[in-house]
Amino acid sequence: MEGDLNLNQLKAFYYAANCGSITLAAEKLFITQPAVSMQIKALEVRFGIRLFLRKKKKLELTELGTRLFKVAKKIFALVGEAEEVLTQAKSLAPDVLMIGSTKTLVRHLLAPYISKFQESFPKVQIQIDEGSSERMVQSILEDRNHLAIVGRVPYDEKIEAIPYIQDELVLLAAPGHPLCKKEPISLHELIDENLILREKGSGTRKVVEGVFESLGLFSSAFIETGNVDFIKELVSIGNGVTMLARMGVDEDINKGRLKILELKEGPFILDIDIVFDKARKLSGADQAFIRMLKSGRRDGQMAYEIPGHVIDHAGTADTAAT
Repeated sequence: MEGDLNLNQLKAFYYAANCGSITLAAEKLFITQPAVSMQIKALEVRFGIRLFLRKKKKLELTELGTRLFKVAKKIFALVGEAEEVLTQAKSLAPDVLMIGSTKTLVRHLLAPYISKFQESFPKVQIQIDEGSSERMVQSILEDRNHLAIVGRVPYDEKIEAIPYIQDELVLLAAPGHPLCKKEPISLHELIDENLILREKGSGTRKVVEGVFESLGLFSSAFIETGNVDFIKELVSIGNGVTMLARMGVDEDINKGRLKILELKEGPFILDIDIVFDKARKLSGADQAFIRMLKSGRRDGQMAYEIPGHVIDHAGTADTAAT
């Protein structure tokens, strides 16, 4: 329609108003001074308005020109953001996003972020590697993965770790287990129980061993495995008890296959970190994925709030498990 706004004319006005000079505006726009003047004049004629009071030393905005300048400033700030998004997408196109994490974290935390990232950057190839936290940290040092999201374990000095979120470890048993009748219970009562734990090298195992050591208890598991589904199956049929991160067992609890046992000690916190090699420059894809992870968390919260516990939140959380 006849009154549609011409963005080239608006741009000429914006630069002239921002610089206070037709000459400077022309230099920034890489066009001639007459061209800038013609664009501004055309804008004024089209809408029957006056935007500048033309004085010898400097352009001065009319009241209407001042109002339009404020709006134009917002418009071209958004244009700048749009250009940044498009430039970022172009720079990410040849990248490969190589992520290492535990099977539980991939399933319960990373899956939605990976899907969202793929929607935003469809040309970026995504490779996901799964293993214990310790193995995934080692994969960073061996350049098999660019990023890893892991339960906190001892890190090599070459590793950069960004504290990400937290989850709570819970003691689990089958609903009919004799310990269910004794709640709340103490970890000292697990001495004669068949304790089934994650394999050494997992962030969960490190926390459990630290807990038992602090209480002066023998922390050796009667069964240990990296297969969380196998652990949950054994526990659900009454063949032992386990300590796992809360997120990975929510579905089993809701279905009545597992029960969280209230403990006298605790809470026991699992820290989740984003790690990478200090010496390796993060690619555009790496940086974009880290930003996406950070934007999805909610500050000041853990993965789960367990009734009856008062927790001093040292980190931030959304959902997590390992």
